Amino acid sequence: MANEVKATVLTKESAAEAEYLFHLDAVPDRVSFSRRIEISGWLFHRQGKRIHGLRGIVKRALRSERVHKARRKRARPAIGAAYPDLPEAAMSGFLLEIEDLPFGRCTLELQVRDQEKNWRTIYTTTITVFSLDFIGQLRLPNVQRVLVGRLRDRFAGRPPALKSEAGELAEIKERLADVATIAAPVQITTVHVFVTSKSNLFIIEIAQLVCAGFREAGFIAELLVDGIPFVEIPTNTIQIVVTPHEFFNLFLTPKFSAPELKQMTRQLYLLGTEQPDSDWFHSNLMVAPNARAMLDINPLGVEAYRLCGLRCFHLPLGYHPMLGRTSSPPAVERDLDICLLASLTERREKFLARNADFFAERNCHLRLVPLGFAKTEETKSYLAVEERNAVLQRSKLLLNIHYSELRYFEWHRMLVGLANGCCIVTETCEGFAPLIPGKHFVMVEPGQLVEACRYYLEHQEEQIAIAQAGRAFIRHHFTQADNCLTCVEQIASGRYFSLGKDSDAESATSEPLPRSLQRSIGHSGARSFRRALRTDLTNFFASAEPPPLTNMPEIEQTRIIESIRERRRGFTQRFALQAKTEEGGEEALRVSDNDSFRSRDAPAISVIVTLYNYENYIQSCVQSLNEASLDAIPGGIEILIIDDASTDQSLRQARLAQRDSVLPVRIIEKRFNTGLADARNVGLRFARAPYAFIMDADNLIFPRAFEELYKAITRSGSAAAYSILCRFRGQPNNRSGLLSYFDWDPRMLVEHPYIDAMALFDRPQLLALGGYDNELFKVGWFGWEDYELWLRMAAAHLGAVLVPNILCLYRHHESAMSRTTNLFEIDLVRHLIARYQRLIDEYPPKKQIFGVERARLAPDEASLL
Repeated sequence: MANEVKATVLTKESAAEAEYLFHLDAVPDRVSFSRRIEISGWLFHRQGKRIHGLRGIVKRALRSERVHKARRKRARPAIGAAYPDLPEAAMSGFLLEIEDLPFGRCTLELQVRDQEKNWRTIYTTTITVFSLDFIGQLRLPNVQRVLVGRLRDRFAGRPPALKSEAGELAEIKERLADVATIAAPVQITTVHVFVTSKSNLFIIEIAQLVCAGFREAGFIAELLVDGIPFVEIPTNTIQIVVTPHEFFNLFLTPKFSAPELKQMTRQLYLLGTEQPDSDWFHSNLMVAPNARAMLDINPLGVEAYRLCGLRCFHLPLGYHPMLGRTSSPPAVERDLDICLLASLTERREKFLARNADFFAERNCHLRLVPLGFAKTEETKSYLAVEERNAVLQRSKLLLNIHYSELRYFEWHRMLVGLANGCCIVTETCEGFAPLIPGKHFVMVEPGQLVEACRYYLEHQEEQIAIAQAGRAFIRHHFTQADNCLTCVEQIASGRYFSLGKDSDAESATSEPLPRSLQRSIGHSGARSFRRALRTDLTNFFASAEPPPLTNMPEIEQTRIIESIRERRRGFTQRFALQAKTEEGGEEALRVSDNDSFRSRDAPAISVIVTLYNYENYIQSCVQSLNEASLDAIPGGIEILIIDDASTDQSLRQARLAQRDSVLPVRIIEKRFNTGLADARNVGLRFARAPYAFIMDADNLIFPRAFEELYKAITRSGSAAAYSILCRFRGQPNNRSGLLSYFDWDPRMLVEHPYIDAMALFDRPQLLALGGYDNELFKVGWFGWEDYELWLRMAAAHLGAVLVPNILCLYRHHESAMSRTTNLFEIDLVRHLIARYQRLIDEYPPKKQIFGVERARLAPDEASLL
């Protein structure tokens, strides 16, 4: 009887599969360490019959089943192109989110509600759940992260394959093959490569590299920047568009109608450079079905396009001398320990923040660029090719951290690193053949990256051997010319196959890591767990972050705003009292120095520490300054603590810190509380050094901070130098992210604030600008003084230089000052617009103006921008 029931269920499921076309983007893992999973894919009826719903049902013995409703997620243009007569196909994407999987083994059924409103099962799988979510709920998120990572690597295994996947994809491919009916050329002699000048610089470099490879391989190749593809071409010619989503969206689409674009696309091969399942990858799918075929630089991309039913061939990036060109002479010595060249994503930010101490101790170049817009020659954080190569030729290690959880081998970045002699250290990748891990580059799990970097920095001979092996291999066995020839063979035959003469390396196993590194990595798991547990326990009793005031009810906001206006009047009165006191010859402040301050001459740097009701932090702040490396700073530093009439024990704690410090320490006690800007201006007046470092008493520095900042500001002649800051909450080891990570860029500064106050300034230039604005609080509230100063520097055409390493620690806590400032941001923006109209005219903002969306401004105000 049981077998009969099972057979009936299978028959029903098979019948549903026959009527519906269905595909999952990723099959669920057999083992889950969370009660929450997401499943996405596409589904539609073969005859276009209506679908009334989609749901997931979770079943487990001795427990009632749970029903979860799915929702539409994303358009599926490739599927729509394969079935142009079925409108449902183009919008067939779905997303199923399940929040409460039961512990243990359970069954998941995906059901569709058909045209007669009957539920029918189309997919069944089993999942074993060992949820560790409770660890995060116990406020141990770092412990949870470490445990899940280790267990997933060891026990998760490969998910089961879909039974009907091959048949569905074959049908999609066959239909898409009829979309572009132009036959592939048999004898190819000419290649036109198209790219737009509006693309990212690295995309233009890829286009140049591909064109150079075709030329070297003996083809007539031409790079057409902002050229219009030809609708009619000779049979011996192919046209390749590099990164179609940028070429179409930024250049081609505004110029032509949809029918014209479709006709033009029929003559194109589209070269993709994006990670599968990224927004850019899906943007390519909007035009890909009309093209002759897709090409992709990574086998993972080829597989992803083919899984969408598209024809796709592999055009690998390879070596060409242009990858190492530079206008400066080769570096005599590699003085940079670690280089990172990457866009800033949440995943990368968290990794850097967690390991800030490691990077701060070393000479690193962490070059981060913003997402969301094309990186052109005007983008300051993005290095030009020759400047980038010069940095790489000074670097021992090039570190690769993935954009997302996808283990995607970033071929362009890796090739550039290898061509310039770096030893590549990357987390586990796929799609790296014919390179061999352990021989041509170093590949370890994410939690082992720091140990691997430390090992190869300490074992220079092994580091150099791997760098040289990788460089020699791409120069002699993986050239762009050979890869272009391989791609042409695929296009001519219509058949995708592995890489050329070195395809046997694709299946080669990794060479083992050095034994001492293996032992270190073996211990690193226990160290990672202990470090995570220590961090979580340290912050277990930290106070919860208060809610943003902007989320409060309107009546509460009104009350707070009125309270702030009353406090404004108090500050205005104290400013007046302070001025009157000074005019009358009375003391408005008192100065006290320690013996070291009195006995030493003027130093190179004055560290100005502003203090107001930070009794719990000032001693730690001064201690971090005592630990600073000062050997490379002639004259050293002095510390000026400006107490802004604190009402707690801050002044007493500052005096204790002054007593115990070996550095020159001056305490300036203000009689009147007049705010942060005035306190900093007092410090600037009393400082003796030509350079002033600004920091608040709740922040900290890493030991190498002053040496690196001093070197940068004196060499560049800039008005300021700043480094990447690591944000922390509660205790310094509870890292939450980064700040001040982009280069000085007035264009970006007009859009939004992105640099913190913690920086080293040329004091005479800062004083010539007038110091910090003492009047800004009257417009809004305290908290925008730093941003206004950076804007004033930009308006005066003064420059600042970024030291691309993590050198300072910034305590992140939503204080009343910063939260209440947001209640006045529109008034503040209007004030800044009136003051910096010339700066706005010079660098016209796009989406935001001074951190506020343009749509939030009045129409007449927005029209002035």
